Amino acid sequence: MKRYSVNVYVRLTLLIWLLGPVVLIPATGIGSAYAQTPDKSTQYRQHLLKGDGYLAEKNYAAAMFEYEKAADLMPNEDEPKLKMQSIEATLGINELAEVKRKVEQARKLEQEQLKKAATAKTTPTISETAAETEVTMQTADDRESARKIILEKFAEELAKAEKSKDQAAIAAVLRKIADAFKEAGDDEMAIAYYNKALAIEEKTGKEESVAEVYDNLADAYYSTGDFQQSISSYEKSLALKEKTGDKAGASKVMSEIANVYETTYDYKNAINYYQQSAKIKEDMQDEPGLKDIENNLGDVYYKQKILTSSIMSYEKTVNIIRKLNMDEALGSVYNKLGVAHYEMGNYTEAEKFFKESMKNLNENNNRKEASMALNNLGNLLFINNKYEDAIGYYQRSINTKKENQYDYGQAVTLFNLGNAYRRSGDHEMAIKQYEKSKRIADSLNIPVLMAKNTKALSVAYSSAKKFDKASEMEEALASLNQSNISIEIPVSENEMDLEYEKTQKILTKLNEEALKRKESLESGAEDKMTDMYINNINGQYLREQSRNRMLIIISAGLGTLLLGMLFLYLRLKRKA
Repeated sequence: MKRYSVNVYVRLTLLIWLLGPVVLIPATGIGSAYAQTPDKSTQYRQHLLKGDGYLAEKNYAAAMFEYEKAADLMPNEDEPKLKMQSIEATLGINELAEVKRKVEQARKLEQEQLKKAATAKTTPTISETAAETEVTMQTADDRESARKIILEKFAEELAKAEKSKDQAAIAAVLRKIADAFKEAGDDEMAIAYYNKALAIEEKTGKEESVAEVYDNLADAYYSTGDFQQSISSYEKSLALKEKTGDKAGASKVMSEIANVYETTYDYKNAINYYQQSAKIKEDMQDEPGLKDIENNLGDVYYKQKILTSSIMSYEKTVNIIRKLNMDEALGSVYNKLGVAHYEMGNYTEAEKFFKESMKNLNENNNRKEASMALNNLGNLLFINNKYEDAIGYYQRSINTKKENQYDYGQAVTLFNLGNAYRRSGDHEMAIKQYEKSKRIADSLNIPVLMAKNTKALSVAYSSAKKFDKASEMEEALASLNQSNISIEIPVSENEMDLEYEKTQKILTKLNEEALKRKESLESGAEDKMTDMYINNINGQYLREQSRNRMLIIISAGLGTLLLGMLFLYLRLKRKA
């Protein structure tokens, strides 16, 4: 690799630091000013693509830096401006100020570098690959340095244990080292040292200690995304706990195994292990533990849209919470009960639970989750065609989410709000809400909401007679392979949505088989949801028709009665 002056590398490192750890020097930076320059349109697209990449990684400073460059190249184009606005809408005041400060510093540094490079007779070119290599080397050096610190910390203790030839002491130190690596997020080294400890424990240690190492190994494997090894390690731990009669430990491991299966969308096995764990908790009368398992079971059933079973599990959770006088924990479960009843078409029950949830969550100062109940109450009004009332609830929900910087929730409710405006005939307001929702969904990389908003915008633009825009959205939707996605069903919210970021990280670690299960299960759940929604709407229509027919029959009967009475009155009057 060609070598450059230390000064250049120092400035490169500073620019990387300013924009965040994943930023590389943009193509329009130091070297490319003297390379063959691509046409303006190509540069514009390059900056947009880079900005989108950084935005997906939540590197807002780097994204803003790229979008500003795109906007400078094509001042009349709206896309980079809209994307910068979406970042500003996403961030809080302090975060936005910090992002702007970093962008300004990076811009000044780049300009300074360009001036110096232009003055020099030679023209050093630092490619993106070279910059990336430099960053990777720094990261590797940092990792090795951290590892060295941990190993040095325990070196003396390990040497002393090895000198004494006390196998139990050696295993204990190896486990301490593994724990330190796990705490530092270095799962690779944690696994290596847990395995070293395990080799000794299996020969000399007690079964309880061996089981504990297997638990630690399983947790480390889970963090790396090696879910099969995680399950295998937990199963070995479970066998030992059952052998030694450790019922509490066995129940805990069963719940951990269930969680791994749930993570990989293997819901059948997840339910099986949760149920086994629940049975032990019941036998032990461990009600706090049983509460958590029943809540987890309710979640798994809900994800499959097995709503009756989901409601039963949530009701058991509520009963245990009340028995334990843990009323502060009721709000979240009430909201989930409300969603399950709502999706079954039990609207009176749903409304009751949503209101109880909102009351409980506000009393316990959990405004973030209370905003979910507000969204769900808006959905109830929406499906009953009370669009103005629904809009009021949605606005309240969005305002609370802004206060709590809950971006995912904002994207959901903005989409619902767009639907309410569209149904009420205000297409311009609908478009504004869909665009806001889409910007946030794009920035957070939420595929389902991206597709829903794209389709909704296509419909709203058509209704507003903006056919070019509608056509553009249709093309975008086709590229997402989501043309059949439903936009008429309001999106509900509950506690599970708070795990969105964690779920996104796990998705990158799933194997092909698990991803296929995910796709199949979500497709089936969507179909069930659509069927239930249509059936509920049809049921409403039939009930209204029945009421109308009854009113007609009653009106006809009353009319006949009145005519009869009038006829009788006139007849009696003539006789008189």
